[in-house]
Amino acid sequence: MDIGVWMSVEVFEHKLQARYEQNTEQAWNLTRWPTGFTQESGHRLFVAVSGSWRGYFTLSPEALFNPDDQSAPFTLLFDTQSWTPIPPVPAKRFRGFTYNVPGPDAARSPVSSE
Repeated sequence: MDIGVWMSVEVFEHKLQARYEQNTEQAWNLTRWPTGFTQESGHRLFVAVSGSWRGYFTLSPEALFNPDDQSAPFTLLFDTQSWTPIPPVPAKRFRGFTYNVPGPDAARSPVSSE
């Protein structure tokens, strides 16, 4: 399953910087559970920043649920060292998450820079 989120430049830079910390795991909170997420590997979290898709993180098969957090009870986990940049693909700003992410060709063509 692939899903996409929109991040501000500052949040995106923070996530990338976490690759160099002792604990490289980060989280992304959601208001609703993504259809198709299972406890299998291979799920990806695509990131759009400043009008384009930039790449993806590989999601952990584990996730968190906090029923006491009514604003965003679901949390996806990912290792920031899994960051895979792709050639920029135009994206319109959106809220929440989307299943409309770059196609398989973009995801298979990583770029060497961020």
